[in-house]
Amino acid sequence: MYQTPPLPPQPTRAAPPPAPPATADPVIDMAVLASRLEESLDVLRDTYAPALGAGGGWYHELARPEPGTTATALGLLAFVETGRPFEYFHEGLALLAARQCSSGDVLRDGGWATKTSLGMPVVEATGWIARFLARARCDLREDAPDLRRAYRWLLQNQNPDGGWGSLRGCPSRVWLTCVALRALSQLNPHDAAVDRGVEWLTADRTAHRPAWGPTPAAGPTVTHTAFALVTLAEARPDLKTERILDAYDWLLGHLDPADGHTWIETYDVSPHGAGSKPVWRLALWHYGLPIALIALLRDPRGPHGPTVARVFRALVRGEITDPRWTGYPGSGRTSLWTLWWRLESLVALTRVPLAGAADILHWLPDATVVQRAHARERPLGALLPHRRLTPVGLVRRHWSALLLTLICLVSALGAAIGTWGWRDFWLSVILPIVLATVDLSVKRRRAPRGVP
Repeated sequence: MYQTPPLPPQPTRAAPPPAPPATADPVIDMAVLASRLEESLDVLRDTYAPALGAGGGWYHELARPEPGTTATALGLLAFVETGRPFEYFHEGLALLAARQCSSGDVLRDGGWATKTSLGMPVVEATGWIARFLARARCDLREDAPDLRRAYRWLLQNQNPDGGWGSLRGCPSRVWLTCVALRALSQLNPHDAAVDRGVEWLTADRTAHRPAWGPTPAAGPTVTHTAFALVTLAEARPDLKTERILDAYDWLLGHLDPADGHTWIETYDVSPHGAGSKPVWRLALWHYGLPIALIALLRDPRGPHGPTVARVFRALVRGEITDPRWTGYPGSGRTSLWTLWWRLESLVALTRVPLAGAADILHWLPDATVVQRAHARERPLGALLPHRRLTPVGLVRRHWSALLLTLICLVSALGAAIGTWGWRDFWLSVILPIVLATVDLSVKRRRAPRGVP
């Protein structure tokens, strides 16, 4: 005899802590989402620029005509993630292939440099480009960069502690470790380097310090905590410890959709090892709100709908030409990073699974309701939003009963003062009672099961 299989084990805590009350319904308009995705891709099409040498692409300031490697990889990745063709895809690959470093030094060969790294390949570029090449399945293309050499560069430049700095020997940083791990999780998630990187990222996490900052000793930020959670969900999807749940709770409690969480992380790079004089300074401009949205969608207990909806509304507010969509804060310059993070968060929304392994799916005639695993025992009616009835709404909903009551009162008053007899009173209320009964019967037949 067939038996219902046991439910998969669930995290022990019941649910994430409540977020601040939403000002509107937890609604995500998929038409708006699709429109913003297309508008983002249109911006990339309009700002593509050919390079002076081979190929073409983008610079992180979209208005500048000189393509860079990281920006070009992100621009091409946008089309890959959305499943849209791009007419200059081959030219973008040619640019990346031409600028891949070739050297007899294993610490340099196969990586990519930024415009400020003096020709030395760094994680800031190599991690993103390797991730794009893996996501685009370019490993077998003859015109693509050598993905195996890029993979080897990431392995060779991992620090002994398990994290990554800009290159081997530079202090490990949370953001750069996440960039490297996201690339390796696409290239070879079973590599021991991924285990060491995850161990470095999750080390020293306690109930009092569940979140992440730029470095292990720094104060936590929404941006780094969200990026670390996104990375761990990709590198180790089955990692659902209490500490990870604590980090999701911290993020939910500290996330303010009205705050873009924009800031710049700067740090010195000493390519000649610890203790040597810094050679250059790198700056990473962070935009935490869309990264936080991506992280919240990965919560093992299910996304917190009201918060996700509030963040979504904040991200899609305004037109695509609005500086909030593509600009650096306080400047008129357009930024590929702003565009990219918004686009990746919207793509993540389109890929949210309808229901989890232990959820209950209610197929109603005109709607679909997903009942999360932690609320399996609650009746469906208790999970649906309850609206407060205004006087106008009360009249619209119970107009027949109110009308019948009014007719009865008027008829009874007329019979009491002798305007008409009690026989006339009973005849005057029979027809309204029949109409009210029919109206109530129709409403009950239309109402879906389980909904009061």
